[in-house]
Amino acid sequence: MKIMSIFGTRPEIIRLSRILPLLDENFEHVMVNTNQNFTPELSSLFFKELKLRPADYDLKVKTGNFGNEVSDILKKTSKVIENENPECLLILGDTNSGLSCIPAAHQGIKIVHLEAGMRSYNPLSSEEKNRVVIDHLSTVLLPYTQYSRENLIRENIHPSKIFTVGNPIIEVIEYYMPKIKKSNILQKLKLKQNNYFLVTAHRGENVDNIKSLKNILCGLEKIYKKFGKIIIYPIHPRTMSKIKNIKIPNYIKLIDPLGFFDFTNLEKNAFCVLTDSGTIPEEMLYFQKPCVTIRDYNERPEMIEAGSNILSGLNPEKILNSTESIVSGKIDWKWNPALGDGKTSRKVINILHGKMY
Repeated sequence: MKIMSIFGTRPEIIRLSRILPLLDENFEHVMVNTNQNFTPELSSLFFKELKLRPADYDLKVKTGNFGNEVSDILKKTSKVIENENPECLLILGDTNSGLSCIPAAHQGIKIVHLEAGMRSYNPLSSEEKNRVVIDHLSTVLLPYTQYSRENLIRENIHPSKIFTVGNPIIEVIEYYMPKIKKSNILQKLKLKQNNYFLVTAHRGENVDNIKSLKNILCGLEKIYKKFGKIIIYPIHPRTMSKIKNIKIPNYIKLIDPLGFFDFTNLEKNAFCVLTDSGTIPEEMLYFQKPCVTIRDYNERPEMIEAGSNILSGLNPEKILNSTESIVSGKIDWKWNPALGDGKTSRKVINILHGKMY
């Protein structure tokens, strides 16, 4: 059976990194990288670190605005799908690359969606729109958790199409932990364990809006004044383009985007992480570290219920209050194997063998 995987961002590459080699071993596998993340730090570096073979197709899609990016993805993936004629398309997540499901569906290709069923119920979220489209065009849906499975059933997707497989990030972290531990990023940045904040902020609604971006920076100022700990901010190219005219204080250390091993080592040893990422709170729960999500909505309620994550919104005072709250309590949360047991990749392969023939 010929299976095509399509992806295009750092989180997709990381979470698929243990699944892609198994696809090669078990099927005729065509790997397509849309290259949404166009800089080496956000794409090719991860192929090298995680020892993934080169993609069969690197589409180098146009980025810069939604219309150009999506139209280029649809046009280029449609052509690749038509040329290769796979029996199945595997997609992970909710990025614009996942909209390759539209030409696939039109060409009668079976679609498998890993990370299905996540919902924030925020109608303004572009990822939310993508999730709904991908889920409702999919043949087989692979949610991480029971929460996500229930979301799909409420939307009248038949349970026979749904298989809960757990979060693949656990398998990835555990497989690469020896290399994560060997990272010397703390020495490079002259940091001590549990004595720094780690920050990521890159979402359009946070950084394209100058008021929102300034609110985040103001919140970080309040945190530094309260805790006196340096703030490490690996800055996304999108964000860098927005702060050229903003003076960044020296207690916020801006650094280039990092590879998986270095960044994960920083997560593991941070005092607390503030982020607008959807995936980082998952990793912070696994590492038993406090995490503040600087957003007004969340598609991963499991992390909040576990106790390791809190939603702060973008008000500077609330960012500070949320940080004080999450770091003041006893760290008694643990990763529940029901969220991911380290066996996701083999489950995905077994399901593909059983459901696609």
